[in-house]
Amino acid sequence: MNSLTKKKILPLLLLLLITDASWAMVEINGDYGLSRQVYGTDRNNDIEAKTIGGAVALYLFDRTAIELNYSQTETITTERSVLSIDENYDLTGQVNKVLVYSYGVGIRQAFASRKARFKPSLSLGYARQFIRNSTEASFRNNLSGAEFKARKPVSKLRDDSVFGSFSLEMRITKRISLRGSVRTTFRAFDFDRAKDNVKYTVGFSWYL
Repeated sequence: MNSLTKKKILPLLLLLLITDASWAMVEINGDYGLSRQVYGTDRNNDIEAKTIGGAVALYLFDRTAIELNYSQTETITTERSVLSIDENYDLTGQVNKVLVYSYGVGIRQAFASRKARFKPSLSLGYARQFIRNSTEASFRNNLSGAEFKARKPVSKLRDDSVFGSFSLEMRITKRISLRGSVRTTFRAFDFDRAKDNVKYTVGFSWYL
């Protein structure tokens, strides 16, 4: 067997071993989170955030898995307070939309077996994070009463990031569990920002 053949066979054998081990147990997760905050003297401003996410965990060992995940959060801040710009114009409102989504790969470590009534687990890994920010402002001409809107150019940013999550599952049936989780994603090595982007979600787990 020549060296070229060995180079082709060894990766295939490794892939088969990983695949066989992964098929021993595959876990699929779905998560959802919603929050709303009202603020301002007249309580006419609000911040609403929606989070959806999903993950696939391929268990190589009894309690250790490779995790592939996706998360998306849209935060909409609506301000309806009227602000006078000058004697002719008022700012009557502003809407800011921030869309953050990320793809991650890492290691998941469970601290109980699949058959346990409650199963906590911890996930850590690398994430590629994308941020899209847009703002639209509404104005009124006090002389004519005409109203118009202005939009700022959409800003885009992407970061090499780190994700970490803790989840607790409660087994309902042999294959389905309810789960609650807390997750953070922050720029790589900027650990002081870990607490700035924390999301709480609920969802389900399905074992194949």
